[in-house]
Amino acid sequence: MNWGGRYEKAISECGMMRCVLSVLLVVLLGARASAEMAGAALYNEANAFYRAGKYAEAVEQYEAVLRQGVRNGHVYYNLGNAYFKAGQIGRAILAYERALRLMPGDEDVAANLRFVNAMKVDREPEGEENVVVRFFRRVYRALSANGLAVFCSICLFCLAGAGAGWLFSPRRRMLWVSLLVLLGVGFFGAGALMTFKVHDREGVERAVILSEEVVGRSGPGKDYLQVFTLHEGTRVTIEREEGGWLLVRLSNGIGGWVPVEGMERI
Repeated sequence: MNWGGRYEKAISECGMMRCVLSVLLVVLLGARASAEMAGAALYNEANAFYRAGKYAEAVEQYEAVLRQGVRNGHVYYNLGNAYFKAGQIGRAILAYERALRLMPGDEDVAANLRFVNAMKVDREPEGEENVVVRFFRRVYRALSANGLAVFCSICLFCLAGAGAGWLFSPRRRMLWVSLLVLLGVGFFGAGALMTFKVHDREGVERAVILSEEVVGRSGPGKDYLQVFTLHEGTRVTIEREEGGWLLVRLSNGIGGWVPVEGMERI
């Protein structure tokens, strides 16, 4: 049996496989680096157009960056600014909404979104909220699902440590019990918030009206009764789709069917 020859052949094949994998890795990394450089160049060009007051050109370049596969909150924020300067309120709101999903705690994005929302025709009613409700709403909006996941992981790790302390340090069990209760409340509270935010982001579809005016009807077709009229920039919640029509619901609870082409999903 020529075991030595087979061993040398196996070693040779492994070496060739490593070479092939190394070449593929270099090609992939090179392609990714080239795409990132191209995206950065487009982004810088868009910023230059914006500073020069050429807002239509800036919009075109920011959109080109996004077509490269980039999903960055700052790009959407700048795109929203360019759309607003170009007089396209609906698309500005859409871009700000997308930026806010990626950067939930960013005050500049939230402030610009509030400002543009105040300029649209269909203004959402502002309920009277006390200071406490406004505070918790602001905290909730500032928290991200990823940040809450990290906090839950830290709490879980600390819970394990406090549990070990409770087992092996009986003289300080009251301290460990207090820590276990405190960490448990933090873990379950953050977990509940994270679940709600993930469901709100992934399980609830929302869209922004981009047409100047869209008629909502009682059924999926132009022959149905008109229920309401929506204007550019209005945000709606999508419930289902049927034959090129979407059943949407407004913030006040009123629902109706609108054509798909009149809006875009956030």
